[in-house]
Amino acid sequence: MSELEIRRRPVQERSAKTFDHILETAGVVLEETGWDGFSTNLLAERAGIGIQTLYRYFPNKLSVVATLAKRLIEEWDSWFLELGPNWLGRSGIDLFVERLKNQPGGVAIRRAMAASPILRALDREDNQRLAEQFAGDLIVRDSTLDYDDMVLTILVALEAVVAVVDLTYDLPSSKADRMIELCVEMQGAYLARHVPVRIKEVQ
Repeated sequence: MSELEIRRRPVQERSAKTFDHILETAGVVLEETGWDGFSTNLLAERAGIGIQTLYRYFPNKLSVVATLAKRLIEEWDSWFLELGPNWLGRSGIDLFVERLKNQPGGVAIRRAMAASPILRALDREDNQRLAEQFAGDLIVRDSTLDYDDMVLTILVALEAVVAVVDLTYDLPSSKADRMIELCVEMQGAYLARHVPVRIKEVQ
């Protein structure tokens, strides 16, 4: 069994409620303690369950946070795929930041993913999938584009945006806004050079 896998998926309604309660509590605890202070013992205590009940579903804290991260990644992907490559414009990035900050536990999960190489791998895998999806979307608009080159081009753009966004969480709003503004300016020049298809602003 991988460190990231859960031991058992709930089948009955009562088990599903316990499973969801553990994850909801985990998001709250993670926001309070950060990755380094997060533990299964603390989670079980805060969730009001025995540690053996928690271990029935999750073998370790990596598995708990990975499950949270996968759920959040699925939600992010729905946002990104709805917008397509257009999300790389200013309004698309602003929308991502706003939704992430309003997502319960969203910023805490992002920080945990940055702190753990194993969790960071989930993010990289997802960015690769999105880059492949977006590259396909761009080729529909312009069939002369090279797919493999577009995947790499979009992957660089995705990784750059996510890295900059991750830097803004603890900054004053004025500095965070300026950093996003500079990132968008950089992205605009980069995409104008490497992607002939215009990236539209989200309305």
